[in-house]
Amino acid sequence: MAINYFDTVVLDCLDKIDGERTPSAVFHLLKGKKSSQTIQDAGLFQIAKYFGMASQCERGDIAASMHKLTGDSYITAGKEEGTWKVTARGVQTLERAFAERPWPKHCHGANYQTPAVILWKRLSLLIQVLSNKEHQCSQYIPVTNDVQTLRWVKRFMRKTRDVKELSVQMHDTLFQLLQGVSERQALIFVYSLTSFDRIGSTNKQLALQLNEDEWYVSVQFWGAVHYVIQSLPQCAHPALRELLSDLQSESALTQSARKTYELLEKGFPIERIAAIRNLKTATIEDHIVEISLHQPAFFIEQYISEEEQRMITAFAKQHQTNKIKRIREGMQMRFSYFQIRLALAKTVKQHD
Repeated sequence: MAINYFDTVVLDCLDKIDGERTPSAVFHLLKGKKSSQTIQDAGLFQIAKYFGMASQCERGDIAASMHKLTGDSYITAGKEEGTWKVTARGVQTLERAFAERPWPKHCHGANYQTPAVILWKRLSLLIQVLSNKEHQCSQYIPVTNDVQTLRWVKRFMRKTRDVKELSVQMHDTLFQLLQGVSERQALIFVYSLTSFDRIGSTNKQLALQLNEDEWYVSVQFWGAVHYVIQSLPQCAHPALRELLSDLQSESALTQSARKTYELLEKGFPIERIAAIRNLKTATIEDHIVEISLHQPAFFIEQYISEEEQRMITAFAKQHQTNKIKRIREGMQMRFSYFQIRLALAKTVKQHD
């Protein structure tokens, strides 16, 4: 039974998780669920690049993928109920699959997918508007009906004095930016755009034209958009920089964790924050682990010393596990779940 690129990514997630989570964790990761657990898993198992990259997927898609992977003996049941381990055959398949279709190097879901969706809506609508204005056409169907995007482009166009000049600058700048991605990624990006005389192609249409896996076309497309995001701060053209100027503060943290972070910065202890926010202490601890994953300057030594961190990470490495309960029991309950999660989070940051 042939597996596609989506199945390959599911297999890679299961390989990284290594029997320590159920397929539900993979589903939430690919959907981009903004929960502390999913965000922590993304960092802990070093699969953050896949976060939110299949936002339209359903549980049935994961189930179908699991069916294929078990049918081909790429995975086998893990020690704990509902968990799975990748077989040697599965590992070989992963290596071949990524050799043929590598994950785009600039594509990182946790870091860029949220602003990428907004950027693409703005950019694709702006290009459509400019193209139609150049041809003096006012009757067309916008590529998006998202109200926020429509308002943003309308405000942007009000400030534009020379449509022709802006069109030329945008064309030249995008042409230069797309030199930084593969020729195929650039083609997919450009052919997804809608202009005065051409409707942008869908991933399915491009996959048929290129004789390529449809989901891999989507990944290559978003990889190009992610590259544009990474390049915008250095972009010489101010109009393009403006596309994301109001989103630079976009954080990978959940909204609730951001509120906790604000209180932590004011010096409030965990118990006090829990009382102020009317949340459980364990929830605040979840937020702190999440913060430690995404805020490089966050100081965790107030909760666990550097020596204790080294002891935990050494045990985890020796026993090849990130399972919190297994580490805690193996270390005779010396450390709390919270402390172990913090120590593992610190390890993840060091290897990013």
